[in-house]
Amino acid sequence: MVRLFLALFLISSLCTFPLHGQETLEHPYGRIVKEIRLEGLKRTKEYIVTRELASKVGAPLLERNLEEDRLQLEKLDVFVDILIESALDGEMVVLTYRFVETLRFMPSIGVQITDENGVSAGLGVKIPNLFGRNVSFSTRAMAGGSTLVQLAMENPWVLGNRIGYQLGYYYRDRDNLIGDFHEISHEFYLEIGGPWGRRGRFGGVLEYMNVRSDVSGVTLSPSDHDKVTRIGAFVAYDSRDAIMDTQKGWWLEARLGREVRIFNNASDFYQLDLDARRYQPLPFGDRHRLAVYSLLTLRTGTVGVDVAPWQLFGMGGTNTVRGWEYAFQKGKDQFIGTLEYSFTVLKPRLFLLPFKIRYRGGLQLCLFADTGLAWNEAGQFELGNFISGYGVGLRILVPVVGMLRLDLGWGETGRGVAIHVGAYEKPVMSRRRVR
Repeated sequence: MVRLFLALFLISSLCTFPLHGQETLEHPYGRIVKEIRLEGLKRTKEYIVTRELASKVGAPLLERNLEEDRLQLEKLDVFVDILIESALDGEMVVLTYRFVETLRFMPSIGVQITDENGVSAGLGVKIPNLFGRNVSFSTRAMAGGSTLVQLAMENPWVLGNRIGYQLGYYYRDRDNLIGDFHEISHEFYLEIGGPWGRRGRFGGVLEYMNVRSDVSGVTLSPSDHDKVTRIGAFVAYDSRDAIMDTQKGWWLEARLGREVRIFNNASDFYQLDLDARRYQPLPFGDRHRLAVYSLLTLRTGTVGVDVAPWQLFGMGGTNTVRGWEYAFQKGKDQFIGTLEYSFTVLKPRLFLLPFKIRYRGGLQLCLFADTGLAWNEAGQFELGNFISGYGVGLRILVPVVGMLRLDLGWGETGRGVAIHVGAYEKPVMSRRRVR
């Protein structure tokens, strides 16, 4: 695992060179915008960009609008670089947005490394900007430690004011260490949401899972085959200043779900997820950041009656408490807390790869501390039952997944150093454990 991570690091750092740095532009704020020009759009429809812009022709040029423009355009996830320039034209100003688009098709050699199933590899493809309308479609298939097939489609603006959907399917054939069984499962999900004010969002979720076990006692159904249906709703608030290399802001979400017993012997409980993340710049320059992540999941019901054993959470490992064995603790409820300091060695910038492939990336070092607990009964929620770990890490900032992580953690008595390899931010992967 370490060799794989180092190979990715060497490819990113030795086989690339910056096309340009992130420059600070002086804009004539307060002047009336005479014209907005869009350059570099080869496939993307112009309205996909203009509907995201806070800056408008005939209105004064404001710094907060340009910051909002960049953030909203980054969220489209169809550009590897965005540069905003301004020029005076008499007493007015002309804005120029210059874009470098992502590839039309993004084939990939997928690698998944988990504490539970080790290394899986395969092929995948992503179309990030289908028909030039910011509709994304992706598929991948992997084998090895586990077999995984995934299909996903997302359209963030179908109608009205940013009303969009996410639609997905997963097939898994793997060893599930939480329940100590071999799992074959199918999962479908549909999420529909829209904006709530400038930074908020709300929506609803519908999920279905079909899980088969090769042993008894893991499912609620005596046939070792569970069919689970869930409906839910969420509200979220996102004030982050950037998607990659976030320096300041909040990410907050509350989600309430209900497992509906449509099928015989299915699970039947309510679930509340509270996810809070704070990014705070430190007063030592613009490369130092402190982040605090917390995730709380509470469920009603009794394990083995309303909650299936395969639905338990495992505490310990790459995406929970580093420095501990995977799933050292198990329970239907969970709390995860993380404090992480990061230093940006290389700020995100545009790089050129062989075959004229361009991408935006950077590099970070970090120190971290984790704590967490998984429990079934209220009386088990005690300070003495929490497990904690700490360590150092390396972050390669990359497109699509955001970052690749290599962490060295200490925590479990007698374990020594634990090596953790992952992708995406840790709180993102912590949420993906929630099923």
